[in-house]
Amino acid sequence: MNIEMTTITPPMASIMLANNTENRRLNNSHVDFLANQILSGKWQNNGQTIVIADDGTLMDGQHRLSAIVKANKSTQLGLCTGAPRAAMATIDNGKPRSTVDVLSIINAPNAALISSAMKILYKFDHGGININGGGKMKMPNSVVLLTLKQMQLLVDVNILAKLAKTISRNTRLKPSNVFAAFYLIAIRYGQEFVEDFAEKINSGGDYPKSPTTALGQIIARIQVQGRNVHRIYHFALLLSAVEKWIKGDTMIRYRDSSIASDMSKAAKNYKTKINW
Repeated sequence: MNIEMTTITPPMASIMLANNTENRRLNNSHVDFLANQILSGKWQNNGQTIVIADDGTLMDGQHRLSAIVKANKSTQLGLCTGAPRAAMATIDNGKPRSTVDVLSIINAPNAALISSAMKILYKFDHGGININGGGKMKMPNSVVLLTLKQMQLLVDVNILAKLAKTISRNTRLKPSNVFAAFYLIAIRYGQEFVEDFAEKINSGGDYPKSPTTALGQIIARIQVQGRNVHRIYHFALLLSAVEKWIKGDTMIRYRDSSIASDMSKAAKNYKTKINW
């Protein structure tokens, strides 16, 4: 076998793809993502190679090569040629590195909580957090560390994590949903505002039928009923609650049917200020 760094041009990529006869189904959305990374200058060469078998069959790299063709831009990659074709079944058998793995490697506090919240915020910014879809939209690991740095410049992530955990214990709201919502609220209204809002929730509310009182009651009813709610229900509920609280409105229940319109409003009113 021979391995070397090679500048792969779109025509070269097309030739290699012509021998892509035994690979898994192409994921077009992933190709689009990689092509965008190449065009935006965010592409990072991590040492993974394009693998060509000893008979010319493309063994690994169809998405990267397809992205080069789509972007129509030459890209430097590692290229391994002459690999035994019989070894193809062993490719991609390793455990993929997760978002939380990336944060854990640098010993980031609250890695699991923050990584989950990051995914919500990524979907929020990319139109994937809605009632109809986006559940499989994946945040690339390449943006995780830069995203954390940006968040740390805008808010105290450790305080938000502490607040999210406390609120979750007291209301049974999902901590990742709480953190993501609190982050957006802090960006719009300030972190002191979030801390005040959280204190009112933890103390049981500040006026009759206040949203700060209703949050825990709503989640409790759902659990007693054994009802399944949409994956972003807790996130949408909290953003709706804070807007009602600001106006001094009351809150008794929150329906799944409200999520779509509330997320549409939130997309206009809230910004992550994260450059993905």
